[in-house]
Amino acid sequence: MKQIITSEELLSQIASPLKFLSKEGADTAEGLTIIKEIKEVMEADKNIIALAAPQIGIDSRIFCIRFNDTIKTFVNPIVTKKANYIIRPETFISMPGKEILISRPEELTVVYYTDEFKYEENKLLGAAARIFDQHCQLLDGILPSELGLVSDVAKDGSLADCTEEEIKELSEFYKTYIQTKTQAMQAEVVKNLELEKQYKSLRFTENVINGRARVVADAISPKAQAVATLSMKKAEQVNKAINRAQMINAGKKGKKKYKGGKK
Repeated sequence: MKQIITSEELLSQIASPLKFLSKEGADTAEGLTIIKEIKEVMEADKNIIALAAPQIGIDSRIFCIRFNDTIKTFVNPIVTKKANYIIRPETFISMPGKEILISRPEELTVVYYTDEFKYEENKLLGAAARIFDQHCQLLDGILPSELGLVSDVAKDGSLADCTEEEIKELSEFYKTYIQTKTQAMQAEVVKNLELEKQYKSLRFTENVINGRARVVADAISPKAQAVATLSMKKAEQVNKAINRAQMINAGKKGKKKYKGGKK
């Protein structure tokens, strides 16, 4: 069974989109193997709420989220809209023993492919939106520690035990912390282009929590934004191509009526 990766260096790489389309139709074998490996790790540990392919050493834009007793899969996920940012503590399976105070959206509009490789668009709210946002950022190589205030639970205690007033005070400190970090990184970006991805995300977060930016899209790298734009334009066309290929294959097997894949 795959082990969960905790190396920030390994997790800071932009994951590659899963390529499952060809002239012959949809080839889902690789994707199904990756999904199976992610779910095996999650099924072995019921405390894992969400897990992405890079967290088990696989370079692919796939992650799974546990909804009660169901594990839902998101292939090549894209956030198309964010709203209602709130500062709250969260955990991250690749940062054991840590909690992160961070600003995340409570509302998301997202597109993705399911584990049956069907295109879907959805709106997520609350915890589901925050978890989806966390893992979409991970696929872009952006870790919670880059945008949040990290706390050691063993040393500092759990943020979950803080009162509302204490969280409010920490949130104000977090705003100052992000602003200071953004300003410090701004000078370094000129010297080191590798920091540009982190800087843009930090600057976006800092502007949002201080009310200087209107949230209408995902704060991701230019490369990821280009992928998102292209994917949005081609998503419907791609989905039709999959369905067409599956209908053709179904026809070859006896011209049975296509019913949209396995149930």
